[in-house]
Amino acid sequence: MGKGVKHSSIKWSSVIGTGATSVLAITALITVYLTVAAWKVQQETTRPYFVLKESPKVELGDELSLELKFNNVGIHPAITLSSTTVVFDEQLSAEPIYYDESSIVNEIPKDAASSLVMNIPSDELYPKQLNINEHYVVVDLQYTDPILNKSYNQTIYMKWSGVREGKMQPTVHVQAEEKDEIVDYFQKHSIDPKSRTQ
Repeated sequence: MGKGVKHSSIKWSSVIGTGATSVLAITALITVYLTVAAWKVQQETTRPYFVLKESPKVELGDELSLELKFNNVGIHPAITLSSTTVVFDEQLSAEPIYYDESSIVNEIPKDAASSLVMNIPSDELYPKQLNINEHYVVVDLQYTDPILNKSYNQTIYMKWSGVREGKMQPTVHVQAEEKDEIVDYFQKHSIDPKSRTQ
């Protein structure tokens, strides 16, 4: 009878030991998962990221000129910055009046600015009119973080409000429903600002 109690005691201690080992293993897995998740969040906070430094500058002379100034607000620098810019009438019926790709060779460190200038010739948009329709301006940026060796993509959607009775109107950010219409427009006209011909 005494042997049975000893055997039962050994069995229970084995079960408790196995359970404790399982709990420790699960705790270790959760710790690894949380550490990796925190590391990924930290990566996203240090990556390069571009924002518009100021409202886009629009000038009308013999042609329409738009200047966008971007600022790298990330901690890491950006290299191999390339952009695709598409400008088209807000009616979304005609082909784009401007489509251009450009790239910057130099590294863009933290807090450094970079300008993108678009000159739209008068045969595409005659600038000396009292009224000019609103136009969408879509800029797709691609660049690499040389520290993380990871590439990123940003698309910025804006709308230049045109000219009303000879007065220049501001450039504003696009609303969510307008973005959906722009995406449909790109599909209809087989435009992919994320692709590069270079």
